[in-house]
Amino acid sequence: MAISKPANPSKNSLKNSEVDAKASFKETTKKEDILTDNKEVSFPVNIRVDNHIRNKVSALINLGVAKNAKAVVEHMIESEIAELNESEKTRFDRMYNILEQKDYMSKSLK
Repeated sequence: MAISKPANPSKNSLKNSEVDAKASFKETTKKEDILTDNKEVSFPVNIRVDNHIRNKVSALINLGVAKNAKAVVEHMIESEIAELNESEKTRFDRMYNILEQKDYMSKSLK
């Protein structure tokens, strides 16, 4: 018959305190408290499109719709956002804020 070692009380108390801390965090912290800090960071990224879309963007720039591709895309996005109903707009805002925070966190940790 094997004799088991008595549990190390310091390890158990550490695990219990970690569990208590996690439970306390969940009980006292709301998602709104975490997601309300709207910090932004800007950095260049690429969006892959085919040559036909690129040519349409260039044609819109040549017509004077916007001064560059960034402005054309921004104008189109703002037009689409304006067409969203309230429910879609709320969902869009939540997703957009999460992605903005992800960008901020990824750049601030570097």
